[in-house]
Amino acid sequence: MIFKFIIKIFGRIIGLYARIRDYLYKQYYRANGIEIGKSTYLSPKAYIDLHKPGKINIGENCYITRNVVILCHTDTHKGGPLGIWEKDGEGREFGSVTIGDNVFIGVNSVVMPGVSIGNNVIIGALTLVNMDIPNGKIVAGVPAKIVGLTENHIKDFL
Repeated sequence: MIFKFIIKIFGRIIGLYARIRDYLYKQYYRANGIEIGKSTYLSPKAYIDLHKPGKINIGENCYITRNVVILCHTDTHKGGPLGIWEKDGEGREFGSVTIGDNVFIGVNSVVMPGVSIGNNVIIGALTLVNMDIPNGKIVAGVPAKIVGLTENHIKDFL
């Protein structure tokens, strides 16, 4: 009896810790200019790029899972730390990212700068999103390809 009580209290403490951690995590990103909609979950293991002038806007009721990377800059034209490919110090490129409402981004996916993801989109695990995704699509792969419709996926489970 005492053991069950201790386990129950311990579980509540862990749950409270998780809610506080998630709240502080979102507040940190919001304080740094990231827009995050209501009821959106960000895994503590997700990485959201804070480089300016790129901007990231995440809609409502989204699920950003473990090890997802959302980028708003790239140094691919820089030429390494020495900047050997730069012209007039401009090797870094920026692009804003917009993620619509009701979007699921699977484990270990990467969203590249300048991408816009519509509403009701499912992005499979290990997907490289380097193109705009229209509303209601399921995408997967490297690079991302449309593999289905969210509407059909939902019908299978209702």
